Amino acid sequence: MYLGADPGTAPLHDLALLSGMYGMIGGFLHSAALVRASGGRVAEFARDELLPWLQAMLGALPAWAAQVDARDYAETGSNLAMQVAHDAIGDLSRAQGVSTELWDPFLRLMKRRVADGHGAEGLPGLVELLVKD
Repeated sequence: MYLGADPGTAPLHDLALLSGMYGMIGGFLHSAALVRASGGRVAEFARDELLPWLQAMLGALPAWAAQVDARDYAETGSNLAMQVAHDAIGDLSRAQGVSTELWDPFLRLMKRRVADGHGAEGLPGLVELLVKD
């Protein structure tokens, strides 16, 4: 894939791809730990529940990417304020004896965006906390 004349673009895209992969793997590991800690079978969970769920969620990425490009993060479904109203994932993790080390940084970003007055937005707005234009 040709990404243009700038020789820095290809390695940047390579590392951006790896970043997306590591985020996905981190989410998988946390979900696997929750299921295993409850005595469940991780392979069945991954095959029957997690994989179909993630495939459905991947469909949102093009629209989210367009929101990032437009810097318009309006949300009509699960806005950030609703998502941080309680820490169900953290609470369940702690109750199951599962570390929240992978979850906590993401929750902190969501809470920070809400505290900055963007609670009505969706998840793509978190990019504004990560980019220094």
